[in-house]
This record gives sequence, structure tokens and C-alpha cells, in this order.
Amino acid sequence: MIPRTRVRLLGALTATVLAVTVAACSDEGSGSTTTTGTGGGAGLIVNTAISGGDLQDVFNPYLPTSGTQANRFMIYEPLVQVNKIKAEDYKPWLAKSWTWSSDSKTLTLQLQTGVKWSDGQPFSSADVVYTYNLLKQTPALNLNGLEFQTVTAQGDSTVVMTFKANGRPAFPKTVNTEIVPQHIYSKQGDLTKYNDPDPIGTGPFTLDKAQFSPQSYTMVKNPNYWQAGLPKIGGIRVISYKDNAAVLSALLQGDVDWSSAYIANVDQSFASKSPHNKYFWPVIGSDGLITNNAAAPFDDLQVRKATSMAINRKQVADSANRPAATSMTGLPLPLFQSVIADKYKSSTYTYDVAGAKKLLEADGYTMGSDGYYAKGGKPLEFTITIPSAYTEQIAAAQVIQANLKQAGMKVDVNGVSVDAIDPITTKGQYQATIGYPIDEYTTVYGLYNAWMNPKYSVPVGTVDQTKQNIERWNDPQTAKYFADYENASTDDQRNAAVEGLQGRFVDGMPWLILSYYQGYGDWNDSKVTGFPTTDNPYWTANPSEVVALQLTPVTGS
Repeated sequence: MIPRTRVRLLGALTATVLAVTVAACSDEGSGSTTTTGTGGGAGLIVNTAISGGDLQDVFNPYLPTSGTQANRFMIYEPLVQVNKIKAEDYKPWLAKSWTWSSDSKTLTLQLQTGVKWSDGQPFSSADVVYTYNLLKQTPALNLNGLEFQTVTAQGDSTVVMTFKANGRPAFPKTVNTEIVPQHIYSKQGDLTKYNDPDPIGTGPFTLDKAQFSPQSYTMVKNPNYWQAGLPKIGGIRVISYKDNAAVLSALLQGDVDWSSAYIANVDQSFASKSPHNKYFWPVIGSDGLITNNAAAPFDDLQVRKATSMAINRKQVADSANRPAATSMTGLPLPLFQSVIADKYKSSTYTYDVAGAKKLLEADGYTMGSDGYYAKGGKPLEFTITIPSAYTEQIAAAQVIQANLKQAGMKVDVNGVSVDAIDPITTKGQYQATIGYPIDEYTTVYGLYNAWMNPKYSVPVGTVDQTKQNIERWNDPQTAKYFADYENASTDDQRNAAVEGLQGRFVDGMPWLILSYYQGYGDWNDSKVTGFPTTDNPYWTANPSEVVALQLTPVTGS
């Protein structure tokens, strides 16, 4: 899975699968040709699969339909890599080091030297400054909602960013942004319409344009890559699959070696089939029913509370082989166990259908002869809109539908295409969906900022370009706590603000956490090794640049 958008919200649930074939790669980079064979070694091509429809030759990393969403940073790289399973673990990348000013309002980054774009042009601070100014000046491309005041270059290898207030809370998403080449992008006119069909990046792979089709495309080893001796594999191929079931079938047929697909009953249906079949699914975030709080019926807190009480979280979690959510703070456990405020440690979710009915009746709802509640002649019903290709989402929706029927709430499930979900949710033209808001973060601030910062709330019908707070939570007290955190100068002040945010999540229920989301990684180690494991949890095991650079072909494979 690519924790990036929905498609940063739900596109992250796209199944990505890797199968090993062999490439005969020329030294021409993206102009090379690739053939499959039976050998191994440095020519190994790893096939990835995406479920959900035809591929598009869109590699502009700032467009929601970008092909790079399936291969985060494989072509375009960030200044810093952010580890999603270890709190505040930042890996230097295009930036080799950084320092903060004493007031935390100025960030100075030292860049790697000797880095080249895949066309041989030198990478420099000018590219970084161009990229960030582009995002600042073009809201439609600023998908991460980056907020900084200025960005300037000091020589070829130093970049200085300034922030209006304490910039540290925004550090992860600020530096975890793809850098694009100024010498290419500055010549393309309106970049909101530029697909970038032949991308030039600093990453370990380049696009083999000649092999692109709606069914697959291939990325081959970048001969100019700046990390000496890497990658050890010959490339990566992306193949389109119909859905997760088709992906699992390919995995079991032996055509696939590495997957981020959700696999139901993973031990029985995958791991038990071969001693080489393994998986690593660490908790990286929270997942659940995302409610549109600017539209009926979820603009009513009592309805949100009743809905939460009437859902059997264990059943929902079991349907996707996940841990059920327990803490009403929403924070994923055990990742954030240590930061939950003492007063909320005992605030846990309760499954109570009778209690849910009492809440609804106290809110003015009456049960009809059809077994469903209504108020003022309007039935209590809503639709869950989700991509039909995501089998785990469909399974969860069916559990929710059955649970809420017992509480007198009518639920419909509307399956849409993967490409359709973003326009629907970002404009607020939905009642509920399933998933998690934009990206996983390893700080409490980062999670809550994406989940419920009122500054990202826009009216229904207006596109939320950042895809953050798509539930449209608009609460003045929450806004105050965010401001308190951003302006804090001591740990005590920050902790007080975090406690306040936890309280607003517990009391206000901006959206309903149901389970803890895992970073899916499933693989067969008979041909290639180097994956993260429980014993060596250096990264999430889903396809990513960091893991791809650790992969080593098995001798003789």
C-alpha cells in the first residue's frame, strides 16, 4: 500500500504486488528495453500490481492520479524519508542534515552533493527552492498542505526555510515531499494540467516509456543514481489488476514475490502455502468510518455517538485481519500508547446497541414499524461510499451495515471506481466513507492535524485540495489547541495542547475509529531478500524506495 492519498485516503489501499522476472537493461536508462527471462542477479525486474483499473501515464507527483502514488519516491525523491513505524525517525535523503534556529522558525538543510537528475543534469538547491515555491504558489498542487513563509538557496547545497510560527510540527510532511527538476517543470506552463509522461527524477529508477500501456509500465535502474551500488535489482514493473482477489491469485501462482495487498486469513491463505511466504503487518495508523460532519445525519453529535456505540469493532477489525480500536483518542496502539493523557487512558470504546438506541431516542428519534428510526418524518439512514475494488472496505461496510440495522439505522453501500473516490470526498459530496485521512504520521500533532484541523475544513461543494479533515470538522476549541501547540515554547505547553486535542477527539468524535490500520507487506523470499520483518522492523514492508534499495537477488535465482 502506498500511504499517500485517498486516493491519499483510499488509494493507499490499492494492492501493490511484486513479482520477479529478469531484465536485460542497457545503459540508456529510461530509453532501455526490457525482456523477461529465467536468470537473476542485477538484472532482476520486480513486478508490482495495482488493483482498480487502467494505468495512466501521469507522473506529475502533485496530481492525485499520479502513477508515482503506487511507487512513492521511486522516481522523485524527498529531502527526508519518514519512518511510519517508529515515532519521529527521520532518514536523511536528498538532504543529508538539517538544523533549527533557537526559536524553531528557521530550518536550514544541507543537501547531498554530486546528485544528478536521470538525464544527467546536476541537482541543486535551485531545484528545491523551485519545488517549494511552486507548491506555495499553486494550491491545487499543494496536496500536503505545506505551510511555510519563505524558501531560499544559499549556494548550491544549502536551503533555508522560514515559518511564521514553530515549524517543527510541520517538519515531517514538509520534508517528505517530492522534489522535481526546475529545468523541466519550469518550461511546462500550467502544471495543474501537466501529466509528466516521461519523468526525470533523482530516484533509483527511470520510466521505460516505450513499455507503457494501460495494463503495465516498467521502471529500470537509473544509471545516474547517487547512492553508489544501488539499487541491486534491475527495475520494477507495475501491472494493473482488477482487485485484491486477482492480486492474491497472482501471488499464489508464483508470479508474485512482494505484495502490499490486503490478504484475508493471511496465515491460512498465504503463509501456510510455502515456507518462503512471509508477511509483516505493523500498525501504522487508525482506520474507520469517516463521517461528513457538514451534512445530515452526521452533523448531529448524538448520531455520531450512537453510531459509534452500535458498531461492533471486533467484527469490523476481524473482517480485515486487524486489531480492533480501543482508545477513544483515536491514536493507534501500541504506537502512541505512551502519549495518551492520563485522564483519557480509560476512555475506551463500548459496544452497546441498547445504549445507542437510548441516545437516539433522547435526541428525538422514534422507531418506526419498519424497524428503523426517524425524526421529523425523515428516516435515519446514510450511504457509505467506497471503491468497490477494495475488498477489505466492502467487508467492513457490510459488517457496519448489519450492526447498525440492529440499532434501527439504515445503511446503504455505494461502490464506486478508485478514480471516483477523491472527487466525491474532497468536495464533501458523501455521507460516510471508510478509510483513514491522508497519510500516516509518527507524531500526535501530525495525526490530529490531518484528521481534524479546522483550517482545512471547507464548505460542501468546495474541493479540499489537501485531502485533510475531509470530514469537515470545524470546531473553535480544536483550532485553539492547534494554535497553542504551534506557538508552544516548552514541552509542558505542547503536552497541554495535545491533551486538549485528545479531549476534543474523545468528546466530539470527528470521525469514528474502528480498527488500527497496518502497513501490509507480503513476500516470497525464494528469489529476493532484504524485506523488513518482526525481527528487523527497519521500515514498513510495503513497496517503497527505502525497501527497494535493500532488496538483494538470491544467488542462483
